[in-house]
Amino acid sequence: MRRIIATDLGMAGLVVIGLLSYSSKGQGQQVTDPETQAKILKGFQIAPVPLNMVGLDPNLVGLGSYLVNANSDCNGCHTAGQPPNFEFVAGGNPYFGQHPKKVDPATYLGGGQDFGPVGDPSNPGPDIIARNLTPDYTGLAVGGHTLAEFLQIIRTGIDLDHAHPTCSSTVTANCIPAPVDGELLQIMPWDYFQDMTDHDLQAIYAYLSAIPCIEGGPGEPATRCTGGAKTMASASPKNLTVATRSFQLDGTKSTSADGRPLTYLWTLAQGSLPAAILQATTSTPTVQFGLPRGIYTFQLTVTDSSGKSSIDFATVNFEGN
Repeated sequence: MRRIIATDLGMAGLVVIGLLSYSSKGQGQQVTDPETQAKILKGFQIAPVPLNMVGLDPNLVGLGSYLVNANSDCNGCHTAGQPPNFEFVAGGNPYFGQHPKKVDPATYLGGGQDFGPVGDPSNPGPDIIARNLTPDYTGLAVGGHTLAEFLQIIRTGIDLDHAHPTCSSTVTANCIPAPVDGELLQIMPWDYFQDMTDHDLQAIYAYLSAIPCIEGGPGEPATRCTGGAKTMASASPKNLTVATRSFQLDGTKSTSADGRPLTYLWTLAQGSLPAAILQATTSTPTVQFGLPRGIYTFQLTVTDSSGKSSIDFATVNFEGN
């Protein structure tokens, strides 16, 4: 059944008849409500892209497609489609009387639409760009967010990416001027969607997890679909000789697989001479060497937002007094 769904959406009607009673340990629940059955069936019929159903509850995916594609026009905002066809392919734009309508799969829910600045026209902030909702190479939808994070985003409007914080004396770049709260999503009608049931939001997330990945989108790594970027710790210096008792280490060249901020933890490597590490959870801590001269080894552990970690070492030869 999953192979048919992924390769031939025209067969969705035949497939969903079986899916409505699909049930396996920890996954799908039998659907008996006729209205819900109809929505699941319609969801598979109108899904404009192939779906990867591996590990997903088909009933949730079908309902999610209905909510995303029929109940709401999510792609109307989260697309990079350009005039005159916008989210449709040439010849498939219903606004030009072209039928049947056909959504452009190359830009479907991939983000990129520019809504312009938010705030006082005399003091505008940065342009708000629609986010990429497709799953990344890890399989996490909505720009690599977990289901729990997705629910938090929709319920509260909190922008977990912190794309446009509120401007302040210390935050002056890519920020939104007060009184607008930059920690909240702008344009996105989360205050409308926050009243949806948990089941409906879970269905939306399941559907967004099943659609193909699209590269691009604000704040996304260049290889979000292939995982070309790796979470890699990069600690420096390497074998540097210094005479000053206080010295700054550098982990800023570390990379994150998902393009999101890393967490840092510097510790003394096993067997190293003793030293103090100040601000050990930052990328550039200051260390104070102990009394002995010799080689000091510091371990850097970086962790990305998905929990993947990497370790590297910095070594410093202290020859001071």
